[in-house]
Amino acid sequence: MGEQAARPVSACEEPLDADQLAEGDGKRSFLDVLREKRDQNADKVMFYATVLFSLVAIGAFFGFLFLVPFVIEPAVTTIQMDFEVDPVTCCVVSFTELAGKDNCSDWSSCREGCTREIYECVKILVAYTDVKDFSCAARPPNHQWLHNEAYLYPNVKGCGYPPSLNCTVFRERFREPNVTFSCHYSRLDATLVITELDPHQVRSDLVVAFVVPFVSLAVSIAFLVYAYHRMKRKEAEAAAADALAQRTQALLDAEEGEEGEDEEGCGGSAHEPPGRSHPGSNYSLKSITSKINSTVVRLKQGRDCRSGSGSGDEIEMEEVGGEARPPSRYLQPGRLPSGGARRHLLPPIALEPPAGAAPEPAPAPAASSTATTSANSTISPVET
Repeated sequence: MGEQAARPVSACEEPLDADQLAEGDGKRSFLDVLREKRDQNADKVMFYATVLFSLVAIGAFFGFLFLVPFVIEPAVTTIQMDFEVDPVTCCVVSFTELAGKDNCSDWSSCREGCTREIYECVKILVAYTDVKDFSCAARPPNHQWLHNEAYLYPNVKGCGYPPSLNCTVFRERFREPNVTFSCHYSRLDATLVITELDPHQVRSDLVVAFVVPFVSLAVSIAFLVYAYHRMKRKEAEAAAADALAQRTQALLDAEEGEEGEDEEGCGGSAHEPPGRSHPGSNYSLKSITSKINSTVVRLKQGRDCRSGSGSGDEIEMEEVGGEARPPSRYLQPGRLPSGGARRHLLPPIALEPPAGAAPEPAPAPAASSTATTSANSTISPVET
């Protein structure tokens, strides 16, 4: 608030009064608060949304598996059997109630539960005709039926669950013979007859059973992929920011090393400013990397400084006892031969007199003691 109010006003802008400034600051602060709340709750919202869409994806998958035997397969079979949409007239020919697994294993007109085993069943046979206003009780004796023995089912599978299908009510309705009712027969299988048919409802159930699970699953997977890429992008941004911070720290350390060398000269150690904490104060990868980079930069600068002070063949001189001498690491002390008589390392030089000069008389022999002393104490010219 204070920084925004203290913003300098340029010459091209008109100064705002106190009310406008207060109103603008209030709006900005409100927007800043909203952005801050959004940033704070973004990760939490993404977490709960990821959990929710994960559950939706799992539910859609298992829901589709549940709808296959109970909705999708009956609807597909109804469409495939191509039932006659216009109803015809059916008459009950026989009604039989049986008990036992062997007697009910082949077929049953109605059973509650499409997956359970049945031990009591009812079998209803019907005959149907396309004559309108037909009465089964007053039918002529030689009437031509479209089919005189067909299996009657409430639907294409002959099974269902209450309250949509109640087999007890179904049995009581068709228990008596010659009961007249409308029905729908299959064009592919003339022995298959159902009591109820709604083509639009069948198609709508099939579409809903396919679309809802697949759309829910697709939306959930799309959101989960987006959340995964968002997480990876944030990790990449954090890694890039960390790498940038390390490079910046290395550059700062290098600049500090150059400033320290400028102040103390070549070979001096750069001192860190008192307000900055030492990069190796805590044992982290960032601090260790920064320390290694700064050390390498300082060693390189020291080597360049030493090589730049003279040619490569020159040797640094160090002052020892008031006299400049090469450092001890370049020269090693030699050793003189010890023991035994010293001999001339070079043969004596024979001098020839110049041409035309008289030969000089030979020198008189010296005393024996002098010859012995000279023979024992002869030093070679090189050694002298």
